[in-house]
Amino acid sequence: MMRLRFSIGFISIWLITNSVSSLAQENSSFIGLNAHTGFIIPHSTTIREVSDTHPWGITAEGGWVLKSARAWASCNCFTKVGVSAAYFNYQNPQVLGDSYNLIAFGEPMLSFKRNWFLTIRGGVGVSYLTKVYNEVTNPDNLFFGSSLSFIGLASLTLNYRFQEDVVFRLAANYNHISNAGMRYPNKGMNFPTLSLGVEKQFGDQQFPTYDKQPGLRKQAWHRYLYVGGSRRSLEADSLYERSNHLNMGLETGVLRPVSNINGISGGVELYYNGAEAEQARRESNESAPLRLSLTLGHALVFGKLSFTQQMGYNVFQPQISADRTFFQRYAIYYQLGKWLNAGVSIKAHGPTADFIDVRIGARW
Repeated sequence: MMRLRFSIGFISIWLITNSVSSLAQENSSFIGLNAHTGFIIPHSTTIREVSDTHPWGITAEGGWVLKSARAWASCNCFTKVGVSAAYFNYQNPQVLGDSYNLIAFGEPMLSFKRNWFLTIRGGVGVSYLTKVYNEVTNPDNLFFGSSLSFIGLASLTLNYRFQEDVVFRLAANYNHISNAGMRYPNKGMNFPTLSLGVEKQFGDQQFPTYDKQPGLRKQAWHRYLYVGGSRRSLEADSLYERSNHLNMGLETGVLRPVSNINGISGGVELYYNGAEAEQARRESNESAPLRLSLTLGHALVFGKLSFTQQMGYNVFQPQISADRTFFQRYAIYYQLGKWLNAGVSIKAHGPTADFIDVRIGARW
């Protein structure tokens, strides 16, 4: 199971950074250092008592500013891509400990030719946690059920170009750490932070001039089809041993562009949840392991990278899941060819992650 989680995290990082090496010669690069301070959102009464802390952290990062015509054509903007190494201290060493994180990110630049400009970042990666739940020694840490988990972030950054190659950064960040339901408990931690940092840039700091491109609007409608799968564990109890089960599904739908980088999607999903079927069997309940769902969502597309957010409604589901009729799915995809895409997604019910899966499919 640890190898599976590591593989999914590695795939997430590779999907974002793999395209950079072939473009490195025509792009500038950067390194940066940021200091964070924030708070934990007590999204459940069971973790409220240990949420009253103020995490702090340090991130070191590096990457490239993509300046090719192909990169510009994806969003009529220039985009930064890179990897960040982050340390967070949760100010509760006995219960919450620390985390060490490796995050791949993409960051479109807005109004990039001015001294003051905005950037929007999305990232995903792996997190190593020094303190996790233990029934005997650490029963209060319901945030984390496994040492190796996943981290996701979104941020809005105000940048000031102090010198041609030096930029000061003030960012509002939203961070989430979870093992995506692969091991319980898994409340997950949501902790916004405010960060202050400095960035040093290398290479040519001039931006080429390109004509605006149609982006997503090159087609009136886009269609998509994805298959996804993961493995999920059920812990041992007094009657049953620990067991692993397959989750897999099929999703299809259409995407309607509303701008060069934004689109609204609608579709249908069929998913098989083997872990839930086994849990029902253990509880002597009859449960069909299939769910049929309708989805409505938004897609943010920057060239080969796509970030999607969906709301789902289960039109058919097992009776034991009646309190989980609605869900959210967050996904990141990387375009491998003209139409082939691969990525990862997280399914969640409110602030609690259900599971993560690896996905492959097509958008055309």
